[in-house]
Amino acid sequence: MSKAFRPSTSPYKEKLLSQTAPEVRLSKETSSSKTDAAIKNSEAFREMVEHKIPLRELAGKLETDYDSGLNESSARAKLKVFGENKLSEKKGLPWYCKFIKQLTGLFSLLLWAGAGLCYVAYGMSPEDPSNFYLGTSLVVTVLLTGCFSYFQQAKSEAIMAGFKNLIPPKCMVIREGQKKEIESVKLVPGDIVVIKQGAKIPADIRILESNYMKVDNSSLTGESEPQLRTVECTNEANPLETENLAFFGTLCSSGEGKGIVIFTGDGTVMGKIAGLAITTTSEQTPLNKELQFFVKIISCVAICLGITFFFLGFAFQYPLLINIVNAIGIIVANVPEGLLAEVTVALSLTSKRMADKNVLVKNLEAVETLGSTTCVCSDKTGTLTENKMKVVSMWYDNKVRDVINYEEREEGEQLGYDLGDSTFWMLLRCAVLNNRAQFTYEPPSVLLHDDHGFSFRDSMIFRIKTSYKELLKQKSIEETPTIGGDASEIALIKFFNPISEIADYRKNSPVLTRKGVRAEIPFNSANKYAVTIHGPVSWATQKHENDCILFMKGAPEQLWGRCSEILTPHGHQLIDEEATENFHAANKYFGSKGQRVLGFAFTWLSKNDFPADYVFDPNHKDCPNFPLTNLTFIGLTALMDPPKKGVKEAVMCAKDAGIKVIMVTGDQPLTAAAIARQVNIITVPKTVNDLVDEGISWNRAMKQSDAIVIHGDMLTKAHTEDSELPFRKQRLTKWLQKKEIVFARTSPAQKYMIVDANQKLNHVVAVTGDGVNDSPAIKKADIGIAMGIVGSDIAKDAADMLLLDDNFASIINGVMQGRVIFDNLKRTIAYVLASNIPEILPFLAFVTFQIPLPLTTILMLAIDLGTDMVPAVSLAYEDPELDIMKRKPRNAQVDHLMSYQLLFFAYMQTGMIEALGGFLAYFGVLYDFGFEPATLWFFANADSGTKPAEDDVYNPKSEYKGNTHIGVKEYEHKTVDYLTDGDGDYDLRIWFYNYSDDAWSDCKYKELTSPVTDHHICYTSEALHYAQCAFFVAIVVTQWANLHIVRTREQSLIDQGLHNWILNWSMVLETALAVILCYVPGINSALGGRPLPYLHWGFPAIPSFILLIIYDESRKFLLRREKARLRGTGEKGWIEANTFY
Repeated sequence: MSKAFRPSTSPYKEKLLSQTAPEVRLSKETSSSKTDAAIKNSEAFREMVEHKIPLRELAGKLETDYDSGLNESSARAKLKVFGENKLSEKKGLPWYCKFIKQLTGLFSLLLWAGAGLCYVAYGMSPEDPSNFYLGTSLVVTVLLTGCFSYFQQAKSEAIMAGFKNLIPPKCMVIREGQKKEIESVKLVPGDIVVIKQGAKIPADIRILESNYMKVDNSSLTGESEPQLRTVECTNEANPLETENLAFFGTLCSSGEGKGIVIFTGDGTVMGKIAGLAITTTSEQTPLNKELQFFVKIISCVAICLGITFFFLGFAFQYPLLINIVNAIGIIVANVPEGLLAEVTVALSLTSKRMADKNVLVKNLEAVETLGSTTCVCSDKTGTLTENKMKVVSMWYDNKVRDVINYEEREEGEQLGYDLGDSTFWMLLRCAVLNNRAQFTYEPPSVLLHDDHGFSFRDSMIFRIKTSYKELLKQKSIEETPTIGGDASEIALIKFFNPISEIADYRKNSPVLTRKGVRAEIPFNSANKYAVTIHGPVSWATQKHENDCILFMKGAPEQLWGRCSEILTPHGHQLIDEEATENFHAANKYFGSKGQRVLGFAFTWLSKNDFPADYVFDPNHKDCPNFPLTNLTFIGLTALMDPPKKGVKEAVMCAKDAGIKVIMVTGDQPLTAAAIARQVNIITVPKTVNDLVDEGISWNRAMKQSDAIVIHGDMLTKAHTEDSELPFRKQRLTKWLQKKEIVFARTSPAQKYMIVDANQKLNHVVAVTGDGVNDSPAIKKADIGIAMGIVGSDIAKDAADMLLLDDNFASIINGVMQGRVIFDNLKRTIAYVLASNIPEILPFLAFVTFQIPLPLTTILMLAIDLGTDMVPAVSLAYEDPELDIMKRKPRNAQVDHLMSYQLLFFAYMQTGMIEALGGFLAYFGVLYDFGFEPATLWFFANADSGTKPAEDDVYNPKSEYKGNTHIGVKEYEHKTVDYLTDGDGDYDLRIWFYNYSDDAWSDCKYKELTSPVTDHHICYTSEALHYAQCAFFVAIVVTQWANLHIVRTREQSLIDQGLHNWILNWSMVLETALAVILCYVPGINSALGGRPLPYLHWGFPAIPSFILLIIYDESRKFLLRREKARLRGTGEKGWIEANTFY
């Protein structure tokens, strides 16, 4: 046990000494932005001095006493000054503000405006309820899509909750000389805290006493191995690496200790990281930028056309009401009301598919962002590696061996060691007997108590323990829980137990205890070895069957210096110069790979020198009474936190996809570089650092190698010295232009700066991590990815998606899905926008050529929010193209979701052909109901007729065709009301008696009556509603063809096939909705549908359906020929430049 110096007196002052914490100094600084201030604040720990000033000075500064601690009055006074030991919270937007935001997007505002115009029109003409229905429909549309988007996109803002979980609810302190348990939030600087194994560190503390205390800093620094804490300051320059500090939120993994609180709450290192994570604003996703770009374009088109047609109507002498209706129609026709909901549904469906691949999406737009990623900044520990130590190599019998766990071997795989080798078995015995780690089969306490905290009966507890033990036996050794020991000792027992049951060894060969004295020297930082004595042992040779055996384990150099012999297959051999060279070569080799190396040695303790009653005392007169030299060296084991399976291949796949992978870790450079080589992040033979070590100048090395390893200290120095230089000339910028990069010993603020610099270089950056130290960078990234199993709560809350299996390889599946969703969203937009033209042109024809309106606004909504919805979403199920993971990431500056090519394709090609089909249906149906196409020109606003009486009967032989209102002034020069059913009973041949007989065709459905007017349809304005319904059906039919042609941009439909059964069934549903709108009573009359004769249902649009398929197949054929002809020239032909979206 190590103890700190304790001052005999520590006088209290009348007034609290102000805490000179870095955060207080920084709070007075003025910064250009909150983020810059937060970065400086999170790096301010480098300026702290509390770890290196004398303890007497620290006690005076904090006004405390190391023996008795603070008194209660002093603690209360400090609490008022420093505040509670908790982290400040940032208030998020109230839910109603988020909801209102969803209802006030540009599309939504346009629809609100349209709804308002509808209600104005209804107020001007209350006898026509259609405007009221349309306005209500638009309001309902905005509310439904807003609600849907709100619930789908709502993201938790509980970032601080993760930090709260770092705070243990209570802790043990010494106040007024007494140990007492208090709430952790009541801790203040100067408190003396007692730390036990398994407890979280409640604040930043300086160690006063340490009994082999180790802390798990992986969530803070990225180090996978617990770090020993002592009272000595071992690194004055970097407080994170000194052994006499323990930091808030880390875990005491073994041992125990005592410390003095130096910082609390926001003043802790974790508090500064929290400040950086909270201050960091989430980057706008590329998809969000694309959608906003798309919305702006479409909205501008809608507004411009709406205003144009509104005033154009006055030029054609339309009344105000008609012009308002026209403006509404143009706006509704241009705005794809369902598109944003379709995009959200498509993203949701993709996120569900990704969940099946162990990727949980929190922010839906992040799905596409991952597909756009050009750079992945990945943490090492727990992301690329398993975050647990494993035995990976050995050296014994003068041979380096790469080894695998016996339990994890696959058929035909070489173990790397010989189970018949006596040296191997001696190494096994030393590793498992000189070891404090052990497996535990005891169930957690929570399983032994009911919901109220009461213990179960003994019989129930026995059954629970038995079942729990049987359950654990079915699991692998890696999954079996352990207690005691450090990470290396746990790795050793998990490696050797599948070979030989260690419990039997320990039962038969326990550590000797005689007269209450245990023959053991625990590992400590001074000796760097551990010793145990056992025996006599059953597995000893006949020569030593009555002897005891001493095992030593520890730092290789320490053990080698204590050995005079080495164990070989031929027995004991004296250590000579060759053996020493071989040892150092093996040790250096393992070290160069970033592996932790342990040495093993033994010696027999003869019964003649140490009889059966001899007491082996490690502390006999301050010196062990047994030999620790002239040992026999057995061999070495090399341990490391190994890469996860599949990571190496995943990194190569990312590189093939044009994605740069950068390692950003808090671990040591040597270890980081070794792992980077194993997972293909570094593939070149020598890095810049290696060349510099060989004596080459830094500038020359930078030119010769594409790989570099940057230490955090180098980054700090460069950031400070280059702060005044332009970004492009800073050293960090030059480092990031290397192809293969590793950043080691980085702080959270430095990770943040690395991400920020990559973004300034126009990279779309993804950041992976699991620790608290990763959270600011995760939040800053274009897409943050956290580990779902071992990830800290704060990392998970800051992330956009979680890897449920903690496997970096799952990211590649995500990248592919992200690229697929972007391609499919383009298909969706091409499909949805194509129907805009057959929706806009009817209004254009209505205003300019004054034909009766071919398509109503309600039927437009039926297309956008009804028949088009499911087919548009079904495109999300399209399979990826074969080359999708061989392409470079899309250039967000050039390759937009909305492009000229896509608009030209949707509007001027497919849209025009669909409009042709709609007009064919419109004119065909009206012809069948008695209207010649030529008659319809300028017919909507015709006022040359006289409104007849309701009971007037058409008489072709009469001068006025039976019109009895001729000469009655109030009925002359009346236009027909086509917008309502008010004039639906009148025979227009009587109304327009002055038209020649050639203006009317022979009606083919003379006996057909309308279920709405209960009157014959021929020659009435009711025929227009049938024509409008036929126009609607024609769009549905041509959209069948469009749905299939947008599935491929270049490939023929014949090659693509019809494998997307979701899409195939969506066509059935689309058709069913159209049938319902046409034929179901009540629905058809409310929405403007009519029960069309069967020959009118879709058949007029069949020529356009066929034309659309033939046209696009011809376009794709010519495109393929053009690309083949120009391949390798770098040129684009006209077809590709104008139609390949």
